[in-house]
Order: sequence, then C-alpha cells, then structure tokens
Amino acid sequence: MTPSTLVPDEPPIARIAVDADEEATDGLFRAARRAHIDLDEVEQLHDRVDADALDTLLSHHRRGDADGEFTLAVGLWDHTFVVRPDTVEVYP
Repeated sequence: MTPSTLVPDEPPIARIAVDADEEATDGLFRAARRAHIDLDEVEQLHDRVDADALDTLLSHHRRGDADGEFTLAVGLWDHTFVVRPDTVEVYP
C-alpha cells in the first residue's frame, strides 16, 4: 500500500499545524483535543505507538536530510490519525 491509500478520502474532522519545535506526540494530542476526543477516557498513547520513535522520526524529516515524504497513518482511539512533518489530521 502506498501512503496515499492509507489516508481517508473524506475531509479530516481536525487538522493542526505542528510547530517546528514541537514534538510529534504533542501535535498528536493537540489534534485529538481539537477532534473532541476525551483523552481521560482512552488508553495511553504508549500502549499503541512508540512515542519516542515517532518524535525521532519526525525530527529526522524536519532536518531536511531525509529522502522523500513522511506520512504516518495510525489508528488511535477509534480514529485515524495522519501525521506529517508539519501537520496532524484526524479522521473519523
């Protein structure tokens, strides 16, 4: 599967810009809050995703020495999150 087939065809219910000095996981949590996901009622992010690896991967792609685009689509909290170096989108 190519990354574009993992991204839903519908518009996201939330989309946030990730600041250049922001960790990917912080952006992911901000996007979840914007999508009105009750983070107190869901399993911990670390139970589903290696947050340190996600932050490191995003940091690597921001430095500009990585080849190609970076898109990660992951199912979390009954939603699809699409993480790119500069944005996080949430889909139903």
